[in-house]
Amino acid sequence: MPNILPHDTDAEECVLGSILIDSEAIDKINLSPADFYSSRNTSIYSSMLILKKQGIGLNQITVAQHLASDNKLEVVGGSAYLAHCIIATP
Repeated sequence: MPNILPHDTDAEECVLGSILIDSEAIDKINLSPADFYSSRNTSIYSSMLILKKQGIGLNQITVAQHLASDNKLEVVGGSAYLAHCIIATP
C-alpha cells in the first residue's frame, strides 16, 4: 500500500475561498502550489499566483476566466467548485 501524505482538502478549499473572498489574503500566506494535495486546488492556486503577478484582482470571475483560458476550468470542477470554496470558508 502506498504512503499517503497527510492532507486536508477541506482546509485547502478554505484557503482558496479566503483568497477569493479577500484577494489580499494571498499576501498573508506562505504557500506554493506544491503544498496542495489536490491537483485541482494546485491548479487554482497556480492561476491565482499568475493573476497576482500580472496585477489582476483575484475573485471568482477572474480566476475562472484564467482557468478557462488554460482549458482547466472544467477539469477543476468549473465555477461551481470555486463557489463551493467560497461557501465552505468559515
